[in-house]
Amino acid sequence: MYAKDSKELLPQLDRAGAGISPSRRWMGKYLLFPSLRQCLTWDRTWKLYEKEGEKIFRLANSLDRDELFERVLVPPLFGLEDNSRYYSVAMVLMHLLIVGEALVRRIPPLSRGIRPDDQVKIEDVKPYTEIPEDIVERFARFMQCYRRRLERNLGDIHLDNTTPHPWFGELNPKGWSTLGMVHQIVHRRQIEAIVDRLKS
Repeated sequence: MYAKDSKELLPQLDRAGAGISPSRRWMGKYLLFPSLRQCLTWDRTWKLYEKEGEKIFRLANSLDRDELFERVLVPPLFGLEDNSRYYSVAMVLMHLLIVGEALVRRIPPLSRGIRPDDQVKIEDVKPYTEIPEDIVERFARFMQCYRRRLERNLGDIHLDNTTPHPWFGELNPKGWSTLGMVHQIVHRRQIEAIVDRLKS
């Protein structure tokens, strides 16, 4: 395991799980996700997820060891809660793996009419743990097989079987897949902001 902290003072950020602003929650719940679910097919959603993953891998793979684990404060970004603005790229990758594994566990059961009884909590997917040195390779391996794992026991993605997201309310299998794609975009933008800061 390897970790590296920035020499700058820890910024004062909101607590983990505090969320995004009420206006952005409203936009996501009533405008963004309904529009994307209607406009994007299942295949297109996961192709975009995969495309963003490839961008993330290239960015992370361009960094040396110290840069990868250097925590950087980025400005506020759409969809990124305040608590998550002070991450290293390694931390973002760890977070994406935690969330990606959660999607693999959640979407197939929902599509088969099973309602998971666990409650999604934002604070539970934070990467505040030791991060393996091979985190970039682990992310790459996850991206290579995630869709095969996801679709192995898939039923009806449009099934009206939902579980709640803390910010965006009840989501069915298609809704969770849309959320996963948007989440990947948000954190690709975060990694770009971190890399810009590291290279400046």
